[in-house]
Amino acid sequence: MKTYFLFHDKWTEYVKADWAAARFPFDGFVVIHKTRAWWVPFLWRRIRRIGLVKVIDELLLRLYYALFQGGRDRRMLREYMDGVQREIPAGYQRPPVYHVHDINSDEAADLLRKLAPDVCVLMVMPLLKKKIFTIPPLGMLVFHPGVTPEYRGPHSSFWAVLNREFWGIGWSLLRVDAGIDTGAVLAQASTRNPDPLTESHVFLGHKSHVDGLPGVVETLRKLQAGESPRVSTEGRKSSNYTHPGLTDYLKYRKVLKDLRHAKR
Repeated sequence: MKTYFLFHDKWTEYVKADWAAARFPFDGFVVIHKTRAWWVPFLWRRIRRIGLVKVIDELLLRLYYALFQGGRDRRMLREYMDGVQREIPAGYQRPPVYHVHDINSDEAADLLRKLAPDVCVLMVMPLLKKKIFTIPPLGMLVFHPGVTPEYRGPHSSFWAVLNREFWGIGWSLLRVDAGIDTGAVLAQASTRNPDPLTESHVFLGHKSHVDGLPGVVETLRKLQAGESPRVSTEGRKSSNYTHPGLTDYLKYRKVLKDLRHAKR
């Protein structure tokens, strides 16, 4: 079974992919350099879709995070991922690495057809076009840092904490289809011992991914053995969330305040 790991060109994603490839024979990595459209067109499209007030709200949270939370998160994440990296065997050799600019481009489609994967695991942000996600016969499997279908979309950990549904801090491995995290779920679980009081929603997203890596490896082994792993989502609520804004973050802080009082 030819298997490839697709992810963005970020050091954290290399560590996660290397950890998995040290335990399952991936045939290669496909590294994507484009995360989204240039900021001005991206923001303009969002304004047209969700309104100027909502976009300003999101930008204010990004500014707040950059000024007051980003530095601490980077230090915590570096220490945490260093621990993950130490679990990679000393003799590990990274599989071949291929590079594309845009995952939805003709360039990427041509590369994937040439590589001829049976299945791909993805840690990517953009929605995939049908010409891309239909290439592997066993599917493109998005490794989502959230429990679906309840927590579809970005920043699942944020919304799970805000809703006081801490079981929603977790991961899912699901087949990509035309929707947003709506495909069949092959495996999922809640993150072990999340601590929203000391771990930000950004950190918890990475922690959820790391917690799910053994599940990804196990699922790939089942597919390789000809099995069809599946998690039933029948009767479960499906919710698609978007990027949080500063007003959402103020509510989030209220939840954290209540949690601190409850621990006293």
